[in-house]
Formats: sequence, C-alpha cells, structure tokens
Amino acid sequence: MTRKAFLASRSDRLGFSTGGAISSRTAMLAEFEALAAAVPPDAGAHAYRQAIVNDNVLHKATAANREKTFKFLRRLYALDPATCLFRELRRLHRFAACDSRLLVGLLAMAREPILRECLGSVLAVPIGESIGRQHFEDWMRRHAPGQYSESMFVSFSHNLYGSFHQFGYLGESVGSARSRIHPKVGIASTTYAAFLDWLHGMSGVSLLQGPYSRALDVGTDEHIAVLTAAGRQGLLRAAYSGGVLDLAFPGFLKPDEARLTA
Repeated sequence: MTRKAFLASRSDRLGFSTGGAISSRTAMLAEFEALAAAVPPDAGAHAYRQAIVNDNVLHKATAANREKTFKFLRRLYALDPATCLFRELRRLHRFAACDSRLLVGLLAMAREPILRECLGSVLAVPIGESIGRQHFEDWMRRHAPGQYSESMFVSFSHNLYGSFHQFGYLGESVGSARSRIHPKVGIASTTYAAFLDWLHGMSGVSLLQGPYSRALDVGTDEHIAVLTAAGRQGLLRAAYSGGVLDLAFPGFLKPDEARLTA
C-alpha cells in the first residue's frame, strides 16, 4: 500500500469523508440537533436509524422522506459511534452552550470538503457586510468551472448559503442577503477544532492557524484563553507559557486509531 493510500484509509477510519451531501440539501443542523437530543450519546449506530425511520423523531411526513433524511444525515455526520469524529463530537456536545451550531458545523466541514473550501470565502467578508446567495454561486463557479449544470450551481449556492447561516457565520435575513457575523465560540467547539487540526499533525501555536481552528474566527489571545479554559474543564490538556502552547488529547483516540501525521 502506498503512503497516500495508507493515509486515505486512516482518514476514512477516523471519519473524514470525500463529501457529496451538500449538492442536495443544506446541512440540516436543526434536524441533527433534534436527533442528538433524542438519541443518547452512548447509543449504537442502529439507534439513529431507529429514531429517524421508525420513531419519526424528526416529524417527516412520509416513510420515503424519513429514509432519505436518515441517509443524508448519515452521509454528512456519520451517525456512528464507531467513527472517531462523530464519537468525539457527541462526547463534547454536552459541553456546548452557545457554540453547539459551530461544533456541529466543524464535523460537517470535516466530512464535506466543499464546506471547508468555501469557508475561506466567507471569512474573507468583513464582519457586518452583506452576503447573499449570489456570493456562493460566484464562488462555486470559480471553484468548479464547467463541472455542473446551471441548475446545480444554483442548488449548491442555496445549500451553502443556508448551511453557513445554520453554523452561525451569517445573521438573520435582511431582504435577499444576510450580514456576516462571528460564530459563537465556546470550549466544546474550540476543543474539537484543535483536535481536528491535531489529527492532521499540527501542534503548538501553529495549530491555531490550522483550517479547523481558523474556522472559529477568533483572535489569537481569545483563542488561547478558550483553549486554556477548556483545559481547566478537563476537555483536553492545555498549557500556555512564554509563547509556547502545549496541547494533548488523552482518551480521544481508541487503540486502533491514530493521527494522520505524527
């Protein structure tokens, strides 16, 4: 097995994905939150299908829609505690107060590359400026020129626009646009973002510039303050002194799981 194939296999094992879900729907964050409230954190993968399809906890009108919703949420969020990224999100979710939307958004970005790649265009818009659906259509056309039909470019733009609103990067609608805002950050989302970047081999202060940590959209001082607060809560090990940041994630990985790059 080549190194590239080995890392791809390990990435799949952890729960990173090649995506494909956002072409059809938004991130459906409200449905995910309702599902997480209905299914205990330690439940097995079967419990999520049971809740959606059999128990209809998401209140879908038809059996076909319940099945489609389950397949979509499983594709985007994994819905399997055997998958590291989902398991650790469920564990951290109970520590999320104001930042649940961002926490779940980070998992979506880890599993849907187009969300992660589009985030940079959102963060580049100054706080308070307006972003409309056209922003996302223009980005999509630059990102994948000629790869989709006209209707698909429009569909992607609607789904990206809705998803980033759900994650907390866009405020309430004013006419045909929304204002760019800072997402709500807390100890759960900050810990999870650091864990995702750490899995990719990042460490120390440079980890704060990792793709998931940058998604928090906070300054360095605030970022370090939240990480050390998370350390005091026991969510991770965090120490900062003399410009040196030391992070560790004891208990996050099972014996058969490993970082992508040491």
